[in-house]
Amino acid sequence: MTGTISARGGAPDFARASDNFARLVTHVASLYCAGGSSSVSVCEANELAASVAYSLGIAHATPEEAARVLDVDDPIVLWHDGIDALNRRIDDVLALWREVVAVMPPIRNMALRDTLASLGEVKKRYDVYFAAHEVPCDIDYQLSEPVDPGLMGVDYLEAWLAQLLAEARWIARFDVGSCVAVLERACPDYRGLHVNLYDLLLPHEGELVPARAG
Repeated sequence: MTGTISARGGAPDFARASDNFARLVTHVASLYCAGGSSSVSVCEANELAASVAYSLGIAHATPEEAARVLDVDDPIVLWHDGIDALNRRIDDVLALWREVVAVMPPIRNMALRDTLASLGEVKKRYDVYFAAHEVPCDIDYQLSEPVDPGLMGVDYLEAWLAQLLAEARWIARFDVGSCVAVLERACPDYRGLHVNLYDLLLPHEGELVPARAG
């Protein structure tokens, strides 16, 4: 989760925390409606509340944990701090994405190519103010070990890219030509199908030629 649950002693003021959350969601809804309608639908309000909760790091918190976070003098300042933290984490996601792109051998697969291209635009596509809990990219490539579907927003992206990087590093241990030769035998349409390259190559590890050092 984004942020840190307060470790202050004593019970939080639940009424104050509840009022602060309502005040904050109202503030965000006002920003969301700027220049347009003065109201939001129930569905939109729920999504904005989910975004706010995620940006504060309380999306999966217990009521007491959430109250400790929200028991503050200015919830709007708290929210902006959460937004700043998410923006920093998006920069880290992009750094992880660049590492994946650098490590992944040039083996053509449309789903992988399109997914990496989408992830490369995460800074532009991520709506940190109104949809912080959503995954803003088109992720079509299948990982060998699926990411926890309960993860949201930046948490999901971090876990997804970390798993792909592990798979890419394993594939990069071998000569690209030998990988392609194995893939063409094991799955002739590996370029167009939604398949995982690591899963296709692993059973044939003994046939793969180690990559040259340097």
